[in-house]
Amino acid sequence: MLRIGMTNPPFTLEHLKEIAEILRHPCVYSFLHVPVQSGSDTILSAMNREYTVSEFRTVVDTLTELVPGMQIATDIICGFPGETDEDFSQTVNLIKEYKFSQVHISQFYPRPGTPAARMKKVPSNVVKRRSRELTNVFEAFTPYSGMEGKVERIWITDVASDGVHLVGHTKGVVLIWYGS
Repeated sequence: MLRIGMTNPPFTLEHLKEIAEILRHPCVYSFLHVPVQSGSDTILSAMNREYTVSEFRTVVDTLTELVPGMQIATDIICGFPGETDEDFSQTVNLIKEYKFSQVHISQFYPRPGTPAARMKKVPSNVVKRRSRELTNVFEAFTPYSGMEGKVERIWITDVASDGVHLVGHTKGVVLIWYGS
């Protein structure tokens, strides 16, 4: 099985149909990591991202339509300089709408020498609160409900850290633990 890693929305948009075709192949996992970073176009622009929320939605909507069992993972940065409550609310709403199977949430950290490092920071208590809120939203999802009793082909990929159980994945990269 081949697993395609991470790709950004601008590249994916350029090759959407081709990527969908690849992800449908029986030897390729139906999974893609597409970072959005924020649900606010204002913040995406401040981050110098080369895409909009609408373009990200096009990627997700098209892939979920064209690829059976498609799973999307995404990244969010909480507290980018200038992020308002409204900007954050747009991010929360995007995550709630799509209920991604994986959301990697990080707090903004200024990298030295970058334009963002010189911008006015969001207070750390606000950033921490937003990060906790978004984590709580994500953890309330049940992305794999409905799989109970369903027969799926799995690929064993590893031995679990306990040395007893096996780790496997479905075509949609759903993690499966197996053992007696």
